[in-house]
Amino acid sequence: MSDLDPRDWPAQEPPADFAERVVAAARAESRNPAKPRRGRIAAGVLLVGSLAAGIAFAVHLQSRGAAGDVTAEARREVRVGTRAVAVLEPGAHVKWHGDDIEQTGGDVFWRVEPGARFTVHTAAADVTVKGTCFRVRVTGGEGDMTRRDAMVGAVGAVVGAAAFVGVYEGKVAVSHAGQSVDVAAGQSAQADGRGVHLTGLSPSAQGSAAEAEGAEPDPLLAANANLADTVQEYRRRLEAIDADKKKLEKKLAEAEAKLGDAGAVGVPDKKYDLSQDDWKELAKVGEVRLYTPCGPGPHNDFDYSPAAVNALGLAPQDGPIIQAAMQRSQARTWGIIKPLCSQALGGTNVDKIGELSCMSILEGFAGQNGGPGIGEAVRQAAEIEAGQRPMPGPSDDVPAVVRALVAEASASKDVEADLARQLGPEDAHRIVFGDQGCWTNLVLHAGAREPQP
Repeated sequence: MSDLDPRDWPAQEPPADFAERVVAAARAESRNPAKPRRGRIAAGVLLVGSLAAGIAFAVHLQSRGAAGDVTAEARREVRVGTRAVAVLEPGAHVKWHGDDIEQTGGDVFWRVEPGARFTVHTAAADVTVKGTCFRVRVTGGEGDMTRRDAMVGAVGAVVGAAAFVGVYEGKVAVSHAGQSVDVAAGQSAQADGRGVHLTGLSPSAQGSAAEAEGAEPDPLLAANANLADTVQEYRRRLEAIDADKKKLEKKLAEAEAKLGDAGAVGVPDKKYDLSQDDWKELAKVGEVRLYTPCGPGPHNDFDYSPAAVNALGLAPQDGPIIQAAMQRSQARTWGIIKPLCSQALGGTNVDKIGELSCMSILEGFAGQNGGPGIGEAVRQAAEIEAGQRPMPGPSDDVPAVVRALVAEASASKDVEADLARQLGPEDAHRIVFGDQGCWTNLVLHAGAREPQP
């Protein structure tokens, strides 16, 4: 084994959109913008937990080529063969001829496009994939021995090579001397003189295995496994909520039927039709209620059908006015959240990520770099809506997640004011809080602050 300490190797980031895809999968079940608001009861889950944030790499692009031999003096990205991109940490060494790949030493993050079998050969094991993202760290290999020998003045053959493999997406097979182990996303494995064995099955199992091997757990794999466990927990909660949701939907349908028989038009939804006094009560218990027009997409262009306009007691020519106001509302909210999300991800273009996923990412970053945790951020946003804190200006030093929460919490008031200027306050209020159109509802509840001693 090499005398290099694995803790000396800097943690490698996952793909830039990895956190968004995992978190959006959980949140999409509770906030589906493709469905109309009618018959929906909002169920908010406060997203608190670890997020593996995708941060842009500092890279140097290498032109495509059939063969190559690269030793990284600093972190760099190279195109390897025809299907792979490798991000080499300082000191890592990779050489290839076509798709015949060899990693002789160092720490490399691999992203392989789907296709035929692809193998990374190391002195300790072969790592075979069919399209995935994974990390290989080789110790005791050619590159490590060269650096170590230079430091201690030793010479001799390379012995005791070991390979540490961590998988972020897909599955790989780690094989050596006829022994092979499958490693799935969120797992890690080690290949050395004793064979090939898994070292990470879950955050707790990984830590136990690492302690048994006398090595530090891979912090990025632990975060990745934590994230997978968090998603499973969110799904479990959403399934539990779903039963209650169906009961409430049935009661809502019955109530709407009674209102229809009575000839009521666009009765406001009081749960989100909040006055300043209502916000003050919510601020006492640390609760924010978000109520925004559904985001744009293939199934939603903010168009109100003639039937929907008629159900609101409006004329057909009012439909385009409502549509334009909803589009302006979404543009205002996204104009605030988009740059905050991009900054959190190191300047990544977030146009394809979207507003809902960006909110999840900002909530996940809450509490980092000395900022407030998500619970405190929710309390501060409620106090701003209640008028107990000043509304943040563009240049005010306000945590990103607080600014984003306030943008969404204020959306219904902003679009109502916009519509009131064209259709009058009564019609505007009925449009926003009535039972027509597509609206996204979410309740974030942090609880009251602990009393100060």
